[in-house]
Amino acid sequence: MTGPIDTLARRRRALLLAVVQDFITTAEPVGSLHIASRYNLGVRAASVRSMMAELEEEGYLYQPHTSAGRVPTDKAFRYFVDNIVPNQRQIGFQERTRIQFHYSERTGGPAEVMRDTSRLLALLTGQAAVVVAPRLESVVLERVNFVRVRPRHVLAIFVAIAGAIQNRLVETDQDHSQDELDRMSRYLNECLNGRTLEAARRWIEIALSEERARYDGFARAALSLGDAVMSRPAPAAEVYVEGNAKALDQPEFSDVNRLKELLRALEDKSALLSLLERSLKESGLMVSIGSENFDTRLIDFSVVAAAYGGSTALGSVAVVGPVRMDYGRVIPLVDYTARALSRVLES
Repeated sequence: MTGPIDTLARRRRALLLAVVQDFITTAEPVGSLHIASRYNLGVRAASVRSMMAELEEEGYLYQPHTSAGRVPTDKAFRYFVDNIVPNQRQIGFQERTRIQFHYSERTGGPAEVMRDTSRLLALLTGQAAVVVAPRLESVVLERVNFVRVRPRHVLAIFVAIAGAIQNRLVETDQDHSQDELDRMSRYLNECLNGRTLEAARRWIEIALSEERARYDGFARAALSLGDAVMSRPAPAAEVYVEGNAKALDQPEFSDVNRLKELLRALEDKSALLSLLERSLKESGLMVSIGSENFDTRLIDFSVVAAAYGGSTALGSVAVVGPVRMDYGRVIPLVDYTARALSRVLES
């Protein structure tokens, strides 16, 4: 049998969720009279007011002005995302069809697919959308070619199975002719095809430590060149951002300073990259709310991100918007888009 304490707990939970949902819709502080009249909580406005005061003491709500209603805190949104959104994580039929149709017509290369994905997600969510392209270290290689640029300078051209191409220039200890470089690339390609760059680097390190490589001059030279190229620091991942202008439609960004902070973060991209790398390490979706963002430029915003790439995470898709964003709608869209992009890249 349910006792009075359980009933009160349920009512306070229902009240908190009502305040969060109302604030998401209106972007206005929520008053007790409004909640009592609009939501069937089974209590009067005075009781609502008392429960709201309790929730404020617990850090779920705050009152921007003495005469104003209350606003959910980051803690309240975290409770909402963890306890309510998982039960609502469904994408609408029209949105699902639109995403499927979008990818069914893709004919461009990986870079175009990434850029178009950020545009699609910005249109669907009405927020700024971000796509982080795969790092070279994480893509599966088809082959590597070496080109002699000038004495003791070699350009390594990596071709991924998905079609992406990246280059690295390295200075070598000795000068190699183009014929030697062609033989070296053929030797390495027999060993490295189907491996990621990270796995290829580990394979080369093991091969160099084996006795046969020490006594085979050509093999050791090829492995040493591969090691020199693959050990170079990786360039920053390509980041595609769309929907900056969408921020102008959000009431929060009528504050010019807050809008500038968002635009700076989206333009600089370093804050987003550091944050989105977390989504590659976490399973499923990552939702970082307001003060949970370690970068101060993102403290007034939320980021919903998901990794794409199947069993091996290659990159991230994300939406950046106000803490008041509609998580119940944005989270399923980000999740479904990431899975759709994964299928496209796999095929």
